[in-house]
Amino acid sequence: MLPGMPTRRQLRALALLTCVVAAEMPHPARADETAPASVVAARRHFEKARADYEQGAYREAVGELEAAHTLDPSAKDLVFNLAMVHEKLGDVDEALRWFRVYATMNLTPQEQERADSTIRRLEGAKPELEQKPSAQGEQPAAPPPPVPKPEPAPPPATVGRIDAATITAAGIAGVALVVGVAMGAMAEHDRPSSTFVTGQDGSYADLVNQTDRAHREAVAADVAFGGFFLGAAAATYLFLSRPRLVPRVATGPTFSAAPLSRGGALRLEGAF
Repeated sequence: MLPGMPTRRQLRALALLTCVVAAEMPHPARADETAPASVVAARRHFEKARADYEQGAYREAVGELEAAHTLDPSAKDLVFNLAMVHEKLGDVDEALRWFRVYATMNLTPQEQERADSTIRRLEGAKPELEQKPSAQGEQPAAPPPPVPKPEPAPPPATVGRIDAATITAAGIAGVALVVGVAMGAMAEHDRPSSTFVTGQDGSYADLVNQTDRAHREAVAADVAFGGFFLGAAAATYLFLSRPRLVPRVATGPTFSAAPLSRGGALRLEGAF
């Protein structure tokens, strides 16, 4: 034995120590295992995806499931749910892609059979689903709804109503004007002149009578002129403040034939 070389006992002790140390050292994680923190984060995305799915927000659920799959790619339930939601949305190609990924994972025999049957079903239904949009596009467009004919606009209302009230007010104004002019002329005629001389042109009583008569006639003329202005104002107001009367045009009856369940019939319609 060379000096400085370990003995057999020393070699056995060294080997035993190496085994103990190797056993106590942590094993490195395998490539297909997911870190616990990523699993927890993926679980949060999955719960959010389930809440979105229950509310009908399928697109949002797909986004959450894809985020969870990125964190935990070995979770086969995430892949299966991605395929199912895409099928729910009608994305046949995406559903097939995820079902094919699911079929390559570590599945039980029942899961493998379910994946294979679903892939066969979608592959068989894909041509029919692709033909539906094209068939819908070939349908003739529905004719546009008929445009209703615009109703004729009513004729503009014009002022100038001539009726019994207008004619009455105008008649009163005319009579009052005639009376006022006549009474004014009589008052002017009966008024004594400024050169009246008592005893020569008449007595004092004659002067007083002529003066009173002329005064009464002048007052009557003023009242008549007042009635004229009032009547004229009333006639003007009644004429200008109300719309003109449009005479109604009488329409004759119209005849039309309409078939009935028990034979023909003649129907009379009209507006008077």
